[in-house]
Amino acid sequence: METNIKKMKKILFSTILIMCFLTTFAQGTTSSAIGGRVVDDTGTPLLGSNVVVTSINTGVVYGVITDQEGYYRISGLKPGGPYKIEITYTGFENFSQDNIYLQLGQTERFNPTLSSVLTELDEVVILAQDYNSDRTGNETYINREKIDALPQASRSIGEFVRNSPFAQIEEGNDGFTISIAGQNNRYNTIYIDGAVNNDIFGLAGSGTNGGQTGVNPISLDAVESFQVQVSPFDVKVGGFVGGAINAVSRSGTNNFEASAYYYLKNENLAGKDSWDLNEKLPEFSNNLYGIRLGGAITENKLFYFINYERQDDETPNPWNSANYAGDLGSAISGFGQQIQNTYGYNPGTLSPNSTLLESDKLNVRLDLNASEKDNLSLTFRYTEANNIEARTSKDVNARFLQGSEAFVSKNTNLSLNWTHQTSKLNNSLVVSLNTTRDDRDPLNDDNVRFPRVRIQDGAGRIEFGSEPFSTSNLLDQDVFTITNNLELYKGKHTLTIGTHNEFYSSTNLFIRQNYGDYFYNSPEGFLNNDPSELDNMFRSYSLLSSSLGDDAIESAAVTDYAQIGFYLQDDYQVSTNFKVTAGLRFDIPIFSDRPTNTDFNTRTIPLLEAAGKDLQGAIVGESIDTQVYFSPRFGFNWDINGDKRNVLRGGIGVFLSRMPMVWYAGSYNNTGTTVGGDAYFGGISFEPDVTNQPQRVAAGTGGLSGQIDLYSKDFKMPQRLKIALGFDKVFNDGWKISFDGLFNDVIQDFAYEGLHVGGPIGLLNGADNRPYYNRREALDNTYDRMILVYNTDKGYSYNLGLSASKKFDNGIDFSATYSYGDSFAIYEQTSSQNSSNWRGQVHVNGRNSQLPVERSRFAQGHRVISSISYNYEWNDNLKTSFGLFYEGRQGVPYSYVYNGRLANDDSRTNRALMYIPRDASEINLEDSSNWSALNSFIESNDYLSGRRGQYAEKNALFGPWSDIVDLRIAQDIKIQKNTLQITMDIFNFSNLVNKNWGRKFFIPSLTTPLVIEQGGPDPQFSWRSGSDDLRVNTNNTIGSRWVAQLGVRYTFK
Repeated sequence: METNIKKMKKILFSTILIMCFLTTFAQGTTSSAIGGRVVDDTGTPLLGSNVVVTSINTGVVYGVITDQEGYYRISGLKPGGPYKIEITYTGFENFSQDNIYLQLGQTERFNPTLSSVLTELDEVVILAQDYNSDRTGNETYINREKIDALPQASRSIGEFVRNSPFAQIEEGNDGFTISIAGQNNRYNTIYIDGAVNNDIFGLAGSGTNGGQTGVNPISLDAVESFQVQVSPFDVKVGGFVGGAINAVSRSGTNNFEASAYYYLKNENLAGKDSWDLNEKLPEFSNNLYGIRLGGAITENKLFYFINYERQDDETPNPWNSANYAGDLGSAISGFGQQIQNTYGYNPGTLSPNSTLLESDKLNVRLDLNASEKDNLSLTFRYTEANNIEARTSKDVNARFLQGSEAFVSKNTNLSLNWTHQTSKLNNSLVVSLNTTRDDRDPLNDDNVRFPRVRIQDGAGRIEFGSEPFSTSNLLDQDVFTITNNLELYKGKHTLTIGTHNEFYSSTNLFIRQNYGDYFYNSPEGFLNNDPSELDNMFRSYSLLSSSLGDDAIESAAVTDYAQIGFYLQDDYQVSTNFKVTAGLRFDIPIFSDRPTNTDFNTRTIPLLEAAGKDLQGAIVGESIDTQVYFSPRFGFNWDINGDKRNVLRGGIGVFLSRMPMVWYAGSYNNTGTTVGGDAYFGGISFEPDVTNQPQRVAAGTGGLSGQIDLYSKDFKMPQRLKIALGFDKVFNDGWKISFDGLFNDVIQDFAYEGLHVGGPIGLLNGADNRPYYNRREALDNTYDRMILVYNTDKGYSYNLGLSASKKFDNGIDFSATYSYGDSFAIYEQTSSQNSSNWRGQVHVNGRNSQLPVERSRFAQGHRVISSISYNYEWNDNLKTSFGLFYEGRQGVPYSYVYNGRLANDDSRTNRALMYIPRDASEINLEDSSNWSALNSFIESNDYLSGRRGQYAEKNALFGPWSDIVDLRIAQDIKIQKNTLQITMDIFNFSNLVNKNWGRKFFIPSLTTPLVIEQGGPDPQFSWRSGSDDLRVNTNNTIGSRWVAQLGVRYTFK
């Protein structure tokens, strides 16, 4: 199959090159257009009218003539502006309009009526450039003006994606996570200059290459505009069921401009922890500095843009050990010394445990206007990041510094974009190569390797030792893409014939818990090395090599994958104010075969089938079937009065997401022949030497062990049906109101089954009579977990949004949006591992039971965003700018579950949904006197009190409401032609105004009012008070305290 993929790549590459040379070349998907129809004052089309569009900044001229029906179209225009259009016809009055600005993907329409008499044409009113009257679905556009105006404390993509009403941004230690329209964060696609820039492997929550380190893929100074598309009914846009995030990089112009800048954060620019000790952050410094320059090598012909940026961040994570909830209490601060005294290992500190990030970013772009018909751009980007993601402590988790991870990521992207335009066609070609090299290791400051250890300490937990998922973790991935779009202009019709193709290759070494992962029931049990106090120990290792860590490269999973896409589309301009778009897209993913396992296929599969398991054709070694995915789409845009003031729009269509390759790569890595795994449940002693860990199967002996990941033979990639309807209203006084509604229906998505788990061994006694299992009686003990991945067609989501905006004459730019979204699914798929996606499932009757469709953790809930910006010019040399962004939203949904194992179908705890007792007779409490407190807790909760005698539902309640206001202040001082700018970006400005404001509250996503003291068949529980109390998000630069960023910039012209 690998050979077939390589052959397919060569054949396709040759075919596209031939097609491109026959039709010449064109720009990629990051472009805009101007089109329309020219008629005389009797309505007769004016064939052969000259249409000329000029880019004012670059001097580039685009010229076409109208066809026999009077239609014209100029595609491949760079978003932004300004542009000028001139339309002439001999013997008729000329038409001219300047100061035109274009959004990404927009077609701005001009339909002039030319008169043969010398009468002045009516002025054409150009609406604000942040309004795309030509769209069919929901989209959000952020141009350079808005980028400069809004707060940018983190200078990340996430700060601008949050302007989309249907986006949710969750900040964390390794950057941010983006969920759009209630879909999984791995189901988005990201384009930069028309080239795919996803983390296709699927490890980064942001979806960006290098995103695990927290680095941004491109400097904000190198970006011209952002666009977030949620429901574009354009078959050229694919690879997502959530949203498409497009970034267009800056280009040089005829005017030289350079800018040097520096941004600073430190402990003096941050608030105190007013919710705790009212203390400042420890000393730290975040520094970001860079330079950009752009101009013309040859005026009107060849342009350049260069940007370099360096980032040095140190972010402390202080923790007050007095708040520790474990039995050790504040004595936890001395536990590290006890570990060192006993085992000679220094686990590091508990506080402040600073997160470190060093990065370099380089962006180079060349633009060539080769002729009046041809334009070429070449872009090179390089990003390197070195990150230490420090383990941070919370009140219930004491984590020592040496449990942190050290991460190095290097990403290179080279893309070519060629455009050819005539009166009859436009052809666009984008070719790109993206390479990523990631190396993730445990932090070992003393160069001492040590197993990971977790210790249950009453209501708290202690963690130290080598981070278990970094012990053997390397990723090399290369992505080569070719996209070509040919547009043919036939009167009212614009026909698109296109292809988008991705060729992917990766080498991923991942051996989790390679140094050993021990879990003890008490601190004393660990310090005394008491085997009876060991709850469990897990370890994975190479079956092909005796090497540890990254040296066990023989066990790496090598994955080849190709996705071939073809599409046809007709943009039909039914009239000058009504457009329909109809298209059909074909995508063909091709997967390479995997290492086989004859023992599993011939011996284990019959065992599983005899136990009633349906493997749906899955066997170890064979790839999933090659299938053709059809994605028909239809959209419309009706400018009701032809003046762009009342626009009804919408559409229906099918969208296909990429499959995150990390999930599929599990079936290459977990075959039972390359990576082994052992589980021990007590009975062994702790071994601090990582080279002397217990191992049941020796490397190189041909022995079998470890996890098995299987995909059903006819597995299909995630696909959704999207239905959207929207309406835009522009009032005479400049106010614009927009409504958007979106419905997503699951056509297919991921589903999981643990094949190793047998049926229930009984039912619990009492009112809660759910089944329970024996997780240690696997159907085949040769292997660890056996996970089958298959499809479900269950689930849906919907989103509603209402927005208002206006640009006032006094310079104020205001917008506000209210939105609500809900999402329902079976599986959440929040992990990078198939086994964890099964193990993490919240349930009543077991993870393999018939699970219901319930609210997803990606459900949005209620959300309000608003932004306002204002510029005040004191005189010709002084200008002050203000930008404010507000977000109020409900928190992430949460579930009421038991603390511990009740179903006992897996070692992972806290996944069994709670039964809400009607009275004291329906629950066996360890201390019966606690019934009164439990009963009061239930009665005080409207949801729980309404479900007595029933089970709690997954993600039944949204988290608490939080409000955040960010502020940007910029002072510009002109010095002759140059400008000195001083800025202050204040994250959580409301907390600066009042220390009790701006607190981000949350409730744990798994809330545990009851602790399982004894399992089935007669479970016993203890009551835990305060389980769903409001918590304050204490992440120190993105949490509940204000943090300011001081910036200085000097711009040369």
